[in-house]
Amino acid sequence: MQKKFALTNETRVFNHKTLYRIKALKDFSDVKAGQLGGFIESENNLSHDGNCWVYDNALVLNPAHIYENAKVFNNAIIMGTVYGNAHICDRARVYANAHVYDNAHLSNNAWVCGRVYGNAKLSGNARIYGNAVVYDHAVISGAAKIYGKVYGKASVGGYTQVYGSVYGNAKVTGYHTIRGLVHGNARLKRDGYSYVKQNFYYAYGIPEDCEIYENDTVVKISESNAA
Repeated sequence: MQKKFALTNETRVFNHKTLYRIKALKDFSDVKAGQLGGFIESENNLSHDGNCWVYDNALVLNPAHIYENAKVFNNAIIMGTVYGNAHICDRARVYANAHVYDNAHLSNNAWVCGRVYGNAKLSGNARIYGNAVVYDHAVISGAAKIYGKVYGKASVGGYTQVYGSVYGNAKVTGYHTIRGLVHGNARLKRDGYSYVKQNFYYAYGIPEDCEIYENDTVVKISESNAA
């Protein structure tokens, strides 16, 4: 197998680890032979197969592994596993044990400790924690924190915290804590605490045994809808 990159003598220290800028040895995808890339800790971090590449000043640290056609740009930091056609850019971070793959796209200051895949998109200061999964066409933005699941065509933004599941065509923004289910065509928007009087659950969150599937009406979960 012909190697597609080599480590140069240009280094950068990050988290007490020495990283080496890479240099392309052949043309592939939009990369030309001789082109400099980002920084990796060892050759094991980036596959010589496929069109995967680390661009700009992105940093890749052990135990990270980037392969297939995944691409990392700008000042992103990777410590996890990125593959498929995933794109990571800006100052996004993928932590150890995290997996980002398929056509997932991370931008801005999004951080991932869980799994993001399908056509999911993360932006803003979104945080995806250890056991969380975000997939399908889900969109996470703002300062949303995901500990549970977001999938389908759902979108979660604002300062929402999801411990349960948001899916279907649900749209959630503002200040919410979701421990139950939000799905269907549910629409939750709360821009401030003045909305508490309109809906008790806006103050204390959506409980584990409750769901919202149309507008913002909270009902008890039926066994058939448990997810």
